[in-house]
Amino acid sequence: MNLRINEDPVASAPVRRLSEAYQATVRSLERLASGQRINRAADDPGALVTSEILRSEIASIGQAVRNTEVSVSMIQTAEGALAEVNNLLIEIRQTALAAANSGAGDFAELAGLQSELRYALQSIDRVSRFTRFGNRALLDGSQGVTGVGNSDDLTFVSATEQTRSSPIEGYPIEVTKLPLQAKLVGDLTDSDADGLRVILEEEDGGLVDVSNVPGAGAHTFVSRLQRAVEDTNLNLKIQYDVEESELTITHREYGLAKGFMLTTSKQGVLGSESYAPKLHFGQDVEATVAGEVMEGDGVYLTGYNHNVQTAGLRLTYTGTQLGSVGTATIFQNAMRFQTGPASTNSVDVAIHSTASGALSQGVPNESGFRSLSEVNVYTPRAATDTVRLVDEAVHQVSLMRAHLGAIQRNTLESSTSNLRVAEENLTAAESSLRDTDLAFELARFTKGKIMMEVAAATVAQTSRIRESVVRTLLRDPE
Repeated sequence: MNLRINEDPVASAPVRRLSEAYQATVRSLERLASGQRINRAADDPGALVTSEILRSEIASIGQAVRNTEVSVSMIQTAEGALAEVNNLLIEIRQTALAAANSGAGDFAELAGLQSELRYALQSIDRVSRFTRFGNRALLDGSQGVTGVGNSDDLTFVSATEQTRSSPIEGYPIEVTKLPLQAKLVGDLTDSDADGLRVILEEEDGGLVDVSNVPGAGAHTFVSRLQRAVEDTNLNLKIQYDVEESELTITHREYGLAKGFMLTTSKQGVLGSESYAPKLHFGQDVEATVAGEVMEGDGVYLTGYNHNVQTAGLRLTYTGTQLGSVGTATIFQNAMRFQTGPASTNSVDVAIHSTASGALSQGVPNESGFRSLSEVNVYTPRAATDTVRLVDEAVHQVSLMRAHLGAIQRNTLESSTSNLRVAEENLTAAESSLRDTDLAFELARFTKGKIMMEVAAATVAQTSRIRESVVRTLLRDPE
């Protein structure tokens, strides 16, 4: 057996083992104390990179959930205000219908109804002006899409989040087909009107059946027809040119879907055959905006969803000119909500103005009302046109509410549910990489303690061997 004093490899090995056991025990104790398997990059470099990426995504998802919850609150605020606007519009419609019942009222009653209508419009404007979420106005148009046409015949109605802002000079508009009203023009002499029977049926089912008494002339028949149309509230205009002996029946609205059917009892009078119903249709406007084809419906032009620049854009054209008719300038101010951890996980929400001056723009009417803010009920015709504009305003506000509800339910709330599930799964994945397995670490800590105690005992024994050699050298020889 070799015994050395200066350098003793037998003693070095237990010291090394003791140091290793100590370091292993310290690391186990640190993992148990922190609850994390990875406390520094040296613990597991590969797992550290993955876990940090997961931690970043988990934190981003948590913030996205909070963003979405705030966004839902904002949309609910706007939708609640729109519900009140809807209620006010319904009241205005009732007021207009009461005024249209001119046979049972007088001017004093009309003045009272007009006052009621005016205050309702002012209430709509107040809701539009003062509805806020924090310091952000919601219904004044600053959070939506605004636009303007550069002529009286060209009116901006609305746009969506997909509509792009136009250049400063606006989008050029080319009209290829004019909007037309369903119209019948026919000769009607006194002999033609003698004993004539005419049945007029509108596209929505309204019908009048007017017969002229034997011996009565054309003027009498036209008066009876006009009165029947007014009493039935058909959306038709009856005119008669006495000098030309010419009857004109015109639908008040434009478009292919707005027509009427006429049946006459006399062959060759307002129709080629007797009792053969003849349909009369209008024509939808056709045009391109910024070189993109638009969908025509009466005087309305709507951008198809696949259009790059004009998707969702809605305009009206009421002119009589073909070709280049002007431009429309569009400003996109939609709000952007961040609904996910990635930079592309966002949704744009446009809330249009609900001010009375912004509702029902471009609706054709004989009273010349350019928007809801100009309506009155002083005459039966004005009251009827007011009903038409209110119906369009109700349609616009209802579409806005439906749009916001769809975004809340199918985008924001659905996104929140999806994000919470993703957060749960990612947290579990990050935990499996980074957190301490307590059972395993306790077993390793116990093993380290035992090895450290054994190594310490071994070091102590090697020290005793050295001491015995020294005692042997220092012993006096016999």
